[in-house]
Amino acid sequence: PDTAATFAEAEVLRSQLETELRWAAHLGLQYAILPPPHAALGTGTSRSSCGYARAVGDLLAGGLFSLAAMEEAAPVALRVPATSDGWRAWNCFRTLCDHHAQLSCALELSVDKTSDKELERWLAEPVRSVILPPSAFLLNRSGYPVLPKKAKALLEKLFRHQVQVIICEPATSAGEHEGLLPRQSYVAQLFQALPPLSQADRFAYTHKDTLQAPLQPLADNLESETYELFETDPVKYARYQEAAFIFFTERKEQGRPMPFCAMVLGAGRGPLVEATLKAAERAEVQIELYAVEKNPNAVHALRHRKRRDGWTSVQVVPGDMRSWTAPKKADVIISELLGSFGDNELSPECLDGAQRFLADDGVCIPTSYTAALTPVSAPLLWANARQGAAGGGVADLETAYVVHLQHAFYPCRAIKDCFEFHHPKSDGSSNDRSADLDFEIEVDSLVHGFAGYFDCVLYGSERISIHPETFSVGMFSWFPMFFPLRHPQYLRKGSIIRSHWWRRHDAHKVWYEWALSEPAPTEVQNPGGRSWPIGLL
Repeated sequence: PDTAATFAEAEVLRSQLETELRWAAHLGLQYAILPPPHAALGTGTSRSSCGYARAVGDLLAGGLFSLAAMEEAAPVALRVPATSDGWRAWNCFRTLCDHHAQLSCALELSVDKTSDKELERWLAEPVRSVILPPSAFLLNRSGYPVLPKKAKALLEKLFRHQVQVIICEPATSAGEHEGLLPRQSYVAQLFQALPPLSQADRFAYTHKDTLQAPLQPLADNLESETYELFETDPVKYARYQEAAFIFFTERKEQGRPMPFCAMVLGAGRGPLVEATLKAAERAEVQIELYAVEKNPNAVHALRHRKRRDGWTSVQVVPGDMRSWTAPKKADVIISELLGSFGDNELSPECLDGAQRFLADDGVCIPTSYTAALTPVSAPLLWANARQGAAGGGVADLETAYVVHLQHAFYPCRAIKDCFEFHHPKSDGSSNDRSADLDFEIEVDSLVHGFAGYFDCVLYGSERISIHPETFSVGMFSWFPMFFPLRHPQYLRKGSIIRSHWWRRHDAHKVWYEWALSEPAPTEVQNPGGRSWPIGLL
């Protein structure tokens, strides 16, 4: 329809398109590739593809491929080149189709001057197929067809997204290595040469792009399966053990009298207790350890481990750390209360309540943690959130989610600190916070929300982090947070997105609010914690 000169001609073309798609649906085809809009080829404007997009969107909304919709993959793909014009045309097309879940793209790789950052945008898009036309290949010195470096790098990353690869046969083969088979062999070798997934990568891969509600350990008791999952992390407890070892060694060198008093708050089923005991053994110090846990089921596991593993220096304390009366002052309080955004599982509130039984010169492990944010383009996550991830209604896009970001693109390199907390706290200041964060967009993008991370200093030089710049390699206890926007924002290169963040509380809950003032003001999301409260009780 975007080639029509008149409305009548456009209606004829629209009817022909509908007939072909209905025939494809009738045949039970699982996948139909649509021709590219003229705007994608640089021969038309975004306006000219509106009728085309409207016609496709109308058919999808009408349930044309309702049977194919039961499959995970989208049944309709728009063919677009991997160029700047191609992305802008695709972005316009899918926006006009209201981000329909059954619409994907078939990405045609070709040799051009598209920048690396522009190519990275496609990693966020629902690319179902990669089309390799004859023009995508170059001949190496031996006369074999290969992909240019940029196209090769993009294809290798898209392999992780389980894309199909469609190789177009050359019309003529001038040399013995220029036919279809050498191209197939080359692509197969690229796939087979992918490095194997690490333990952390394998775990993350099974959770890719899966929206999860953040844990609320104060309001809910965690299941055994959740504890077991976190306890398999090969990095977290090693870092905790090292931090405790540094602390015990320092106290020993200072000539402090033993036994040192350690308190593990939120002990769970005991991995942090075990790490603390091992640290004390390495430092050759005596300790008495209080393991405080409010979950009655986890308390049973702690008592079992105390008997089984001979934890003679451990006293298991059932109850809430905020109301427990400690028999003595602690030299060190150790906790693992962090969430994906640092403070979102209410570590500040818990440790504030427990700080009263810390000695004047006592130490907290962790000593500080900082939440950070950056804009993200994540159309699949945003669409999934909108479809009822938080139970339906306004809450779906006013709730932050824990998610392993796979289909995601970051339109600027900057990751900026948002909220910071230190323990022990020297004053009685509030844990409420606010921050104003500006980001300059480096390439035309559609921003769907913000990715949130934390960086945590345990003690001394030891830290754990999911911040991309300080990431603890091999750790998988936390995935990033995704804070969706109610309405995606289209931003041009060089433009500013100005965001505003609040952490607030009342007697029953803590909550976050967020909004934009540029490129245009938006409503404050989650006001008063109406959609996503974090319970204090």
